[in-house]
Amino acid sequence: MPKMWTLRIAVLFSGLVCAVASSAADNAGYRLVPADVISIKVVAVPDLSTQVRVDTDGSISFPFAGRLVVGGLTPDEVGQRIRAALLHGQVVSDPQVVVTVLNFGTQAFVLGEVTQPGAFPLDRPTTVTQILARAGGLKPDAANTVDLRHVAPSGVVVSHIDLDAVVAGADATDPALQNGDEVFVAESPVYYLYGYVNRPGVYQLKHKMTVQQALAAGGGVSDMGSDGRIRIKRASAPGTVEEISVSLDDEILPRDTVVVHERIF
Repeated sequence: MPKMWTLRIAVLFSGLVCAVASSAADNAGYRLVPADVISIKVVAVPDLSTQVRVDTDGSISFPFAGRLVVGGLTPDEVGQRIRAALLHGQVVSDPQVVVTVLNFGTQAFVLGEVTQPGAFPLDRPTTVTQILARAGGLKPDAANTVDLRHVAPSGVVVSHIDLDAVVAGADATDPALQNGDEVFVAESPVYYLYGYVNRPGVYQLKHKMTVQQALAAGGGVSDMGSDGRIRIKRASAPGTVEEISVSLDDEILPRDTVVVHERIF
């Protein structure tokens, strides 16, 4: 397996437990949003333990504390506020409050050529490559570019991300995901080698390739073939295919058929 995909697949996300004394390191920065479901436990006071959903205005209700605005707070900070309310009301002398996120109100979707497509909670700041790792990585026939679809107030914005460039460090574009974002991984485009080549067949076109590079992927021109007699069959319009003469330095396009003709002796 290529190193870049091994690195992506190796990124794992652990469970989520947040306590008032110290939040789990992986989720220390997570801040609550509407529709999150949290568990609130007051140690040794089971009657005060409950599960609540964060309302659309970012607030929750808790006994003896009333309405609390928790949107934008970490679970640890919520626990501290509940503790302060219980102390102020003299309900519990030394309350120990543990707040845990049960379900996350924000999520993103991964679709297409990944091992495990589906919806994933945004339980922490998550980039495109990180959520691809959570989806099990790319399938072998996946393209090396992905589309990120984001619904903005002005409309749908689609960004194209070159994963090879991101992993190589040549491109710093690895955007953080927002609620409702969709990451789509298409199947890699292909080209065809036909005629006097050592390994004719179908090949993936994961990046820009010249005719020479495409032939090299197929083992090169056979002894009976001529690298001076190469044609490409290319769709020029729907239902129309034209055959053009090319040089070794010309670029291959998706679904091109590279035909190597016999050497003239």
